[in-house]
Amino acid sequence: MARVVVTGARGGTGVSIVRVLREAGHSVLGVDLKPCGFWEAEYRQLDLEDGAGVHDAFAGADAVVHFGSLPTDAWTPWETAYRNLALGGYHVLQAAANLKIPRVVLASSPMIYADYRRQPYLPLDEDSPAAPEGIYGAAKQSLELLAQHYARWHGMAIAALRPQRIVYERGYEWRFRRFTGDDAAAADSLWAYVDARDVAAACRAWVESDHPGFEACNVAADDVCVATPTRDLLAAHYPHVTDLRGDLSGRSGLVNCAKLKRLLGWQPRHDWQHMAAESEANDYLPTPPIR
Repeated sequence: MARVVVTGARGGTGVSIVRVLREAGHSVLGVDLKPCGFWEAEYRQLDLEDGAGVHDAFAGADAVVHFGSLPTDAWTPWETAYRNLALGGYHVLQAAANLKIPRVVLASSPMIYADYRRQPYLPLDEDSPAAPEGIYGAAKQSLELLAQHYARWHGMAIAALRPQRIVYERGYEWRFRRFTGDDAAAADSLWAYVDARDVAAACRAWVESDHPGFEACNVAADDVCVATPTRDLLAAHYPHVTDLRGDLSGRSGLVNCAKLKRLLGWQPRHDWQHMAAESEANDYLPTPPIR
């Protein structure tokens, strides 16, 4: 059993990460900007821009899963977004290094790749050209580079996960259904997505592995999020991309996750059809708040 700190523990993905790690037998301390009750011994309110507070929260941990950053730069000034992403990420890495925490998972982003329509080949993989178009993707790219150095300087094992559009548990209706019924709606994201539970499983796999060094890995479902076959989608929306790798039969996904599968034995378990079925089964239940 590992002692794991999860930042962003009350965000949409953080809730799943905390639950999956606890169900696997790990001791989890969740931290987030959101307030906590006095009875919550396994949760702490924390601003990651407070470096001393981060050190205090991380003391005694065996691993850190860092998902405690803004999900976009669209809601704040770029300076605010940059401080949150870059300074918060630095404090996480520096605290882990100082406290000799050996394993870290970072939430990176597909915004590192930016406009998928400019990619020279498909499916997308970790070697696809990086060309962020805003401060969010640029800050995530910088954090990945910094993490590579921390892994080299301190012998840490750091995974930077690049999850595609994340569908939160019980979030299919309000967050994702609109992308599954219209081929054009998710064309700019290659019709890619991933269930928060599968992101959590990837985090758990890295925490429990002994793989060394730094790795950046895509995280996505194996299929596209519409009923149209993949090659038909490409012909209609990406006719300019002629370097197509793999057979792309049926509704094969266009984000290659072979690296994560090879390194950690990870497999996505939740597709959007099952999410839809779960949503229908839970229609009579109120959606729980993200706390």
